[in-house]
Amino acid sequence: MVKRRELLGMVGATVGAGVLGAGAAQAAPRGEGAGRGRRPSKRTLKVMQFNIWHGGNQVPGGRAGIADTVAAVEPDVVMLSESNPARVAALLADLAERGLTYFDNENPTDPGVISRYPVIERASFPSWSKAVVSVDGTEVAAYSGHLEYRYYVNYLPRAYGGGTPAPLETSEYGWGEIPTGPITDVGLIMRLNEASGRTRVTRTVLADAEEERAKGRITLLAGDFNEPSHRDWGHRTRNLFDHHGAVVAWSTTKAVEDAGFRDSYRAVHPDPVRTPGFTWPSDNPGADVGQLTWAPKADERDRIDFVFYHPDRRIRLLDSVIVGPSSTIVRSERVRESGRDEFWEPTWTWPTDHKAVLSTFRLSTR
Repeated sequence: MVKRRELLGMVGATVGAGVLGAGAAQAAPRGEGAGRGRRPSKRTLKVMQFNIWHGGNQVPGGRAGIADTVAAVEPDVVMLSESNPARVAALLADLAERGLTYFDNENPTDPGVISRYPVIERASFPSWSKAVVSVDGTEVAAYSGHLEYRYYVNYLPRAYGGGTPAPLETSEYGWGEIPTGPITDVGLIMRLNEASGRTRVTRTVLADAEEERAKGRITLLAGDFNEPSHRDWGHRTRNLFDHHGAVVAWSTTKAVEDAGFRDSYRAVHPDPVRTPGFTWPSDNPGADVGQLTWAPKADERDRIDFVFYHPDRRIRLLDSVIVGPSSTIVRSERVRESGRDEFWEPTWTWPTDHKAVLSTFRLSTR
């Protein structure tokens, strides 16, 4: 449990659906104790998970909005979903025009990692990629994931198909409405979720992360999981958000936590009722509502974008907030989020149908 809350690089924070003004945002100091030629012993490390919605091409000004988001927040490490080499190259060029230098892990496919620190090692995995960066001699292995979007079976209790392919059960519904109503058979939901392969491919990077820690490296893991958290579908939420009584121990986030990682947003905001932390769907003023909902008659909100960290004496979580609009889509209507989550709300063009997650750490360096 985080005892001391500190929003670094932001001003005007408020509790609840508070807005953190972009115009007042400033970069956090690049370490403490600098000057007189001494290397800083501590730094803030800001890590952001950011789905960029096909490179921002779904809304007018979306490409610029991606760079404006990074420029306003100034994260040290960004895990990018719905990226590719061309989109990353465009982002780096746009950031350079704004006076910011970032490096990328040169992943040949989606997803990617960009960092204010040079990438010293890189690797690709199915649905994941890795960048190792050195922060004043402290090496950090950062994993970026974008998992299978089909088998989105958290829609079944909401009376919508989740795009499960044939010949599996529920495939007949595609992404459409289920005429017989919600499906809340947890055994069926878990079987179809397992068939997605999301948990399997994630276990591959969890094993790699264990090897990285054996080398003395700090490990971070973030991504668009296209699957909710087991912490958000418990008994207290079973009758909320169109869960229709379903209590589901979603296997991918559980596997990550079983490997010792901690969910940064839930570590700071442990109550899934008061601070649900929904990241999808996000409202977007530049998009029609029909572009933003896949279950138009349901409350389809979920937290599917995450930043995880593995505990280490050199890293301490300070805070985690949502970056993006404080409004969302429920039953095809634009509504304000009703929880008490904290938002860094954009004054620039919001480029995506997701909200981003920004987690801030204190990092001890050599």
